[in-house]
Amino acid sequence: MSTPRVRSNLPRDEARRRYVELAELAVLEQIRADAAALDGQSLAIGPFARLDAGAVAAREGKTRGAVNNLFGSQAALQIETMAYALEAADLVGSVEYPALAEHETDEAWVAAFFAAQSARGPAHGADPALDYAALWALWLATVPYGVWSERVSGPSMEEYRGWIADLERTLRAAIDHFGRELDEGATITDLATAAAALIEGAWLNQCLTGAHPAHPAEPAAEALRRSGRLLWRGATRPR
Repeated sequence: MSTPRVRSNLPRDEARRRYVELAELAVLEQIRADAAALDGQSLAIGPFARLDAGAVAAREGKTRGAVNNLFGSQAALQIETMAYALEAADLVGSVEYPALAEHETDEAWVAAFFAAQSARGPAHGADPALDYAALWALWLATVPYGVWSERVSGPSMEEYRGWIADLERTLRAAIDHFGRELDEGATITDLATAAAALIEGAWLNQCLTGAHPAHPAEPAAEALRRSGRLLWRGATRPR
């Protein structure tokens, strides 16, 4: 015998919300399942799984066969494209920071440093381009899978550690150049990690707005510049 259906007694709006919540849970469970599968085999996830080899080849005036000849399959192209977005260490290593000698004070250099980091990140409404800002935005699409997948979190964290080391060298040079020292209890790794977290937090906002998130009349870079100045003041002091 079939089980009789039970009509919901929830008001319509509450019923709609309940189904949305169930759907969100289903999405999370699907991401977890895909992440587990990714660690067991090579497969593309998120937007990379929808990458069309034919559309890619058409950009070069060729057919999908050209991609198959080079990669063997559309799936192989998807996987290699995803791998490039997960670890862009070469782009991190090529970052140029403001020259210390061109700034008279430490706060002038700090302002230039964080303004440059804002410019290096994503910009709301910008056209797609093959640069670090766009790759970082693509990486965002894989972050939820990293909760359950070592294949996503592993290379992502290796790149992040490389960036932290680069920031440590840059910030240490600025401290020495401007005759400052770290505040008691602080380490250069603490400062670099805080700066990285601040920068990427600002980049999240820059994906959504081209203005200061709390003061729309100001540019987005102003939020990072001011916050960076507070971080510098709190972490360092005159020698």
